[in-house]
Amino acid sequence: MEAYAFRRFFLTFTAFVGVAFLTSCTVDQESALFSNGSAVQDKKKERTTKVKTDNESWAEKMKAAREEREGKKAEEAKKEAEELAAKKKEKDAAARKAAYEKRKKDAADKALAEKEAKEKAKAEAEKKALAEKKAREKAAKKADEEKRLAAEKKEREEKLAAQKKERDARRAAKLAARERSEQEASRRGRSQAVAAVDNRRSRGGFFSSFALSTPSKYKSRDHHIEVNNRLLDSLNASNSKVEIDLGDQRARIYKASGGQKQLVIETQISSGKAGHSTPTGSFRIQEKLVHKRSTLYGRWLNSSGSVVQSSGDSRKRPSGGATFVGTEMPYWMRVTGGIGMHIGYVPNGPASHGCIRVPSVIHPLIYSKVGVGTPVTIAY
Repeated sequence: MEAYAFRRFFLTFTAFVGVAFLTSCTVDQESALFSNGSAVQDKKKERTTKVKTDNESWAEKMKAAREEREGKKAEEAKKEAEELAAKKKEKDAAARKAAYEKRKKDAADKALAEKEAKEKAKAEAEKKALAEKKAREKAAKKADEEKRLAAEKKEREEKLAAQKKERDARRAAKLAARERSEQEASRRGRSQAVAAVDNRRSRGGFFSSFALSTPSKYKSRDHHIEVNNRLLDSLNASNSKVEIDLGDQRARIYKASGGQKQLVIETQISSGKAGHSTPTGSFRIQEKLVHKRSTLYGRWLNSSGSVVQSSGDSRKRPSGGATFVGTEMPYWMRVTGGIGMHIGYVPNGPASHGCIRVPSVIHPLIYSKVGVGTPVTIAY
């Protein structure tokens, strides 16, 4: 474009200079002719004619040159336009090719991304399936283990239940035998008491002091039991009254009638030792049970049924302790809370955990003469 503009400028400038030069020559010649007079006019005319002829020839040349320049200019413009069109076409083709390459690359990238996403999804699905499989296997294994443990536990429990049932059966048989023995001893004691009272009556008295031997397990040979045989048959749950003397360690059963009371049975007892004192006050019999076991004191057994060394407290499970077996408290008569009267070891002084222990030889008789609601007074 710059070369074309320069050529155009150069041609225009050259034509301008040529025209100016010719004009100057004509003017000078005419001035010269006017200065020389008429003699020169002919010559002037000849020259003018010649100049005019030359001017016409020059104009044609200039026109031809101009037309040539315009033709060249047109050709150059056409060529330039063709070049521009070619360049534009080439540029458009390059743009189309680039767009095509971009679309192709985008499609390839998209396909690759989709492939990678599918592979990733497949890998995650396989991973999830593997995790679920492992979880199912773990759950199945856990279920099998729990089932096995449950079966073993059930087997142990059934074995322990069978052992417990066997022990309970032995204890029940032993207790039944003991009850029969105690009932027999009670009948013998009552017969002895009646006989002693009759013997004392023949000498002018109603009471008889006598010593009754107790089973060796109670370790007490003399409980100083007294019975009023004359009033014994009339003593019952509706008129009986119990008084416990903690100072003398004695229990007295009275027949209450008309605001008066008559002593019917008196026996030695053993109340709560230091730290487990028997409460004092006025109470009533709340419960009567021939068979009763302590829920607080007794023995701990292991899973095999053997005794485990312990404090004997149900609230303090020892190492290896599996089952607690409470101490037997036959002929239980609840007085207040966990305190009651029952057959037990009766030494010469307080020895229990708060209950009132009564000799086995007399307590079944007392048990038969009092009832739920019978008044009980405990004092020193």
